[in-house]
Amino acid sequence: MTAPALHTLQQKLCPWLRPALNRLEHAYAAGRLGHAWLVTGPAGIGKLNLALAFARRILERRRPTETLPDLAADEAVAALRDRHVPADHHADLHWLFPEEEKTAVSVEQIRDVAAALHLKAHAGGAKIVLVEKADRMTMAAANALLKTLEEPSDDTYLLLLADQPNRLPATIRSRCQRLVVIGPTRAELATWLGVAAEEFAAAWALTGGSPLRIAALVQEEKISETNKLYDELELVSEDKISVQTVADSWSKANPELALTWLTSELHREIRERLGSTSVTEREPVALHNAWRDLTLRRLFDQYEKADRLLGQLGSGINVELGLQAVLLGFHANRGST
Repeated sequence: MTAPALHTLQQKLCPWLRPALNRLEHAYAAGRLGHAWLVTGPAGIGKLNLALAFARRILERRRPTETLPDLAADEAVAALRDRHVPADHHADLHWLFPEEEKTAVSVEQIRDVAAALHLKAHAGGAKIVLVEKADRMTMAAANALLKTLEEPSDDTYLLLLADQPNRLPATIRSRCQRLVVIGPTRAELATWLGVAAEEFAAAWALTGGSPLRIAALVQEEKISETNKLYDELELVSEDKISVQTVADSWSKANPELALTWLTSELHREIRERLGSTSVTEREPVALHNAWRDLTLRRLFDQYEKADRLLGQLGSGINVELGLQAVLLGFHANRGST
């Protein structure tokens, strides 16, 4: 019988997460573990796996020296896909994530867990609050959480997971210790996936190097999606397809993935133009026709628009209109300063 996804994410660990887990465990063992941590890193880097594994260590009083087995690529993809399937977990783990058909943790969820924290721990030990997509909380939810951060109950630890930490109010960020999760190198990722690095080069560009997203694309054989994005952007730049058509396509498919790819590619091109990319770092990708004639200034403008929209996903913004605004920059007044 297959273990529930939650148990898999608690009892195994993506190999590149070990340094981050060691930092948390050493701080806990030394009595220096603050009551609130802001765990940051790009989407698909494994923040949830790290947080759940560490939460289990504390709640079950596991020895820090216990080495968790590696979480294999296929296990990771399946576990993350099914992570919210109901499963038994420790009674003192309060795991918050956006409810079905919602994009953000609500103020009601924060208030409910705040009330639970004032009660005695079921196991008589620590209590842990884990907030997925903390950077997408509503302002009301963030304000409610701030009260918990200001007056934490005894032996309570909060782990806030954020792809875009700067979207959180400064009042929350200032009350948290920050842990930046670093992803694997291409060579390390190739070993983990069991494929040559060349086989996921397109997926690396598409996802901005996100290991778990690359694993999903490799397994689902959807790496060719990056070619579709390239083709559609080039057609927009040549006025051979309407901006509205492409914006509609991207918004209905996976706008986060499309914008991650776009910002990554624009950033690469800007570095190339500025001469800040070494020969060994350069991608074996030809200069894209969509921005071949754009000035450096316009490239910066396009990058800022795409990056801003990526950070606003889930905030209620009209994604299709936002994508139209970004895409318009690739064919309107091309090459102007």
